[in-house]
Amino acid sequence: MLAMQRQGIIFKTDMFNKLPRVPNILIGCFVLIGLSSSAHTQEVLLPPFGLQWGGEPEELMKWASDKQLDVAVKTLSEDSKSKVIRVKSVSGSLPDHQAHALEARYHKGELFEVSVHYGTPNSDPNQIVNDFNELKSVLAVRYGMFSPNNKQQDKAEGFIRRSVCYHVEPVRGVILLMVLSELEDSSKGKNSARFTLIYSNQNIIPKK
Repeated sequence: MLAMQRQGIIFKTDMFNKLPRVPNILIGCFVLIGLSSSAHTQEVLLPPFGLQWGGEPEELMKWASDKQLDVAVKTLSEDSKSKVIRVKSVSGSLPDHQAHALEARYHKGELFEVSVHYGTPNSDPNQIVNDFNELKSVLAVRYGMFSPNNKQQDKAEGFIRRSVCYHVEPVRGVILLMVLSELEDSSKGKNSARFTLIYSNQNIIPKK
């Protein structure tokens, strides 16, 4: 079973496997969102961990410092106005949460996206898939039904990578993405998995 708290979503199982990032499926998700978005009169979608849309980076930095978390700050080379702050725990999971790490994105000093990564090495991939599906059902009650966006499978050098993405848009421009990634190593007979929740407020970024 899953437990819900104000600062985010807590799991009773550990779920973060260090798989390669899946930028292609995320790009596909956002493209399809633009083509098939739908609004729901559901609960307002706020970022997790007590953060606020449009909030300043200093709010997250102070929280991370108070909790003695590792912080990495990156300014995107292609856009100096954009900044990414990654926060993770040296002990395994974030305080009062089973997430392993979070990444907050800012545009001109205003928060517009938060990615929360779940899982730990050696987690049971079948359990992670089950928890992903259960969480999707729980969040659908709060924010509306999720729509499928993209599904990918790549095979290379004994590895099979699978990714699937869903989204819901409770308010126009405010989107919650769920991305599940699985990795199968046929040479070692091992599987691993992770999933990420992405809270995105595209209304923060000015339209061109």
